[in-house]
Amino acid sequence: MKKVVLTLITVAMAAGSSFAQVDKALVEAQKKSILETVKKTDESVKKAPTKPRLWLERAVAYFDLASFPDSTLANTDLDASFKALDYLAEAVKLDTKEGKKGSIAKDAEKLLDGREKAYGALMNMGVIKYQGKDYTSSFRYMSKASEIASKDTVSAMYTGVVAQLCQKDAEARTAYEKYMNIGGKDVAIIYGLSQIYKVAKEEDKALALIDKGIEIYPTSKDLKNEKFNMLIAFNRIDQAISQLKETVSKDPKDVMNLFNLGLLYENKTNTLKEEANKIADASNKVADARRKIASHKDKAEVYIDELKRTKAKLKTVKPNQKPVIQSQINKLEASIAKDNEELKALEGEKLEAEKAVGDEAANKAKIAELNVKIDALKQETPSFYERALAADPLYYDALYQMGAFYFNEGAEIKRVVNAMDMETYKKEGKAVEEKLAAKYQQAVPFFERALKVKKDEDLKEILKQVYRELKIDKQVD
Repeated sequence: MKKVVLTLITVAMAAGSSFAQVDKALVEAQKKSILETVKKTDESVKKAPTKPRLWLERAVAYFDLASFPDSTLANTDLDASFKALDYLAEAVKLDTKEGKKGSIAKDAEKLLDGREKAYGALMNMGVIKYQGKDYTSSFRYMSKASEIASKDTVSAMYTGVVAQLCQKDAEARTAYEKYMNIGGKDVAIIYGLSQIYKVAKEEDKALALIDKGIEIYPTSKDLKNEKFNMLIAFNRIDQAISQLKETVSKDPKDVMNLFNLGLLYENKTNTLKEEANKIADASNKVADARRKIASHKDKAEVYIDELKRTKAKLKTVKPNQKPVIQSQINKLEASIAKDNEELKALEGEKLEAEKAVGDEAANKAKIAELNVKIDALKQETPSFYERALAADPLYYDALYQMGAFYFNEGAEIKRVVNAMDMETYKKEGKAVEEKLAAKYQQAVPFFERALKVKKDEDLKEILKQVYRELKIDKQVD
């Protein structure tokens, strides 16, 4: 789980931020007074354990101990705040008769409200332990404070932070979700929780949370960029394109957004090509299986014809020659039996291939539909790079990608040429070679300009390759 990095603030508690400026002697006096009160209330409860007020006073003393900002005192009893909670519970129990609470019970419960005594003591200890990098202990206090102050965003937020720091990922998620549900708006938590959802592959939740963040912070480029990155990661290319087009419409000269739109169009094109190729590959398996069966049947016919001739020959040969002829017959019958088994296996392969490919007519129509979409995308893609270059003629990424676009189109044509048999090449090869050269020619000026902007060794090698393909005698500097 990705960690949310925050600076933990010290919430307003007993001595507050002015504690460091308090006179040292006064601090020591306060510490002594708190310890004496704790001792005194302990003794009082032992003497009269059924008096609810004594339990309440004992709880207050222990809360004061846990709330003291100086860790040298607060750390003398790490369970002070939890003991105080138990003492409050005892005070309430003793002052409740037949379901009716007395004034002491009510006073005790008030200490649990919002950011009262209990909250302050727990959060103080949580901060002290956080600052000492004892995140497990910090989580113990923070989570209890958040439980008590159920509508408090601060304790919910920092419960999540320290939970992550001590690898309590499930607890961190719960705390962050609570934080958001009770009105939290911190952008770091929005981002952090969205990453938790992203890692858990809960795409809709991650995107919904980022959308909520954008609603709260409509001018945040970071959140909008994160949504865009998520859409790419989740392979929701159409949504990413729509979002980026909207962004470009508001700032039509943002070269990076224009460049990214071009990349998205190429990504979409490649996705559609993969879909078309998958269908074509399945169809090719059926055709290949049928060719194998036809070839196998032709071979089997040869064996069958030979068997007929050999059996006829057996009837006319001399008795002493019959064993030899019979041996030939046995071998031919064994070969035919083996061929029948192989043919049966091939028939099974064909059935599996046909089952996988489905309706061949529908597949052809689907491939045709995909090719129309692919052609439309390829027609529009260069315009985004061109617009980026119109805004910044020296934008290296757009120059490179524009060249790569035409180079890759050339590479596709080259694969077609390489797959041609000699007869096809004689008929169509020249025209296809001319198309190939035209694509490489389109790539050259963009690669050359890109190389002037940035001396990239990989680009040099690509340009050398293009020059070789075009038979251009030119040095690449």
